[in-house]
Amino acid sequence: MVAQVQSGVGQLTVTTCDAGYTGTGFLVGPDLVVTAAHVVRDASAISIAFGRTSVDATVLGKNDVADIAVVKTRSPVEGHQFQLRSSEPPVGSDVAALGFPLGHPFTLTRGTVSALDVEQHIGDRTLPNLIQTDAAINHGNSGGPLITQDGKVSGVVVTIEPEGYGRAEGIAYAVTAPRVSAAVNEWKSRSTPVAFDECGNAPAPGSGFFPFTVSANHDQARSVGQSLILHGQGINQGAYAAAFKILTPELQATFGDSVKWSEGLGSSYWTKAELYNVTNTQSPDDLNANVVLQTIQDAAHGRNAQTCSNWRIQYAMHWDGSLWRIAGTSLPFGEPTAC
Repeated sequence: MVAQVQSGVGQLTVTTCDAGYTGTGFLVGPDLVVTAAHVVRDASAISIAFGRTSVDATVLGKNDVADIAVVKTRSPVEGHQFQLRSSEPPVGSDVAALGFPLGHPFTLTRGTVSALDVEQHIGDRTLPNLIQTDAAINHGNSGGPLITQDGKVSGVVVTIEPEGYGRAEGIAYAVTAPRVSAAVNEWKSRSTPVAFDECGNAPAPGSGFFPFTVSANHDQARSVGQSLILHGQGINQGAYAAAFKILTPELQATFGDSVKWSEGLGSSYWTKAELYNVTNTQSPDDLNANVVLQTIQDAAHGRNAQTCSNWRIQYAMHWDGSLWRIAGTSLPFGEPTAC
């Protein structure tokens, strides 16, 4: 069953004005993706990766109280379209959570429905009528489908930890499928998306989306790619604080702060990129990532007055326990060429 439905599960890369993170979503139509509202909260840019390619997305509707959101992709996606259950599965039913926990590759965790109609108090609000499950859930699973053995969605995973209680083992929650279905039916016909947050004078026009492809075969290639997407989205949207956070603390220190770092970017923004090779180093926490990148900028900010540049950049990436961060860049293949 997982082999049949996996193509419909996507990894969201969300940039806000001061941070970036990943989550999970799933197709319910050719260009409609369900996720959790907190995944897309305060978004300034969203891209969704299905397989090795990414697609631009906007928010059609979101309900922060119910923690449900529906996003629309710029172009149709070829992947499995999930069906939502019309009723809640009984307690004891086998379920599986599909998603990208902690930014890792696609993952399945199995469990059971351990309780129904559960309330969860989050700060000053209450999420009612939740499904409780003992399937292992972690950050990054948020927005993913909780499916029953027939492949239908019983709920949308939400990974919110109550403040003051720490991390509970074997207790996770999902918004019920009937509630999600009602939201999808309400929002799917909308033509005007929810406005993105503006982070200042973004150099890239429109949403700032750039196509990103992962062709490298390394087992960490997609995770490295997610970090680079976050970095590029931050640059394009003028969310320089978010892009700066993808650098290691040591590299950040060489620039001082995000304001000084962004001055060196000028009007430059990313238009497309491909991660084509990832190689190991002597340390298991460090990798080299080779990227073909195209940028556009004013002549005053381009190498040799280039307004469009093709780069072959090698990124030194460091794993800090939660994210692959940029530890340095180099140009071992020479200077950029004009487009």
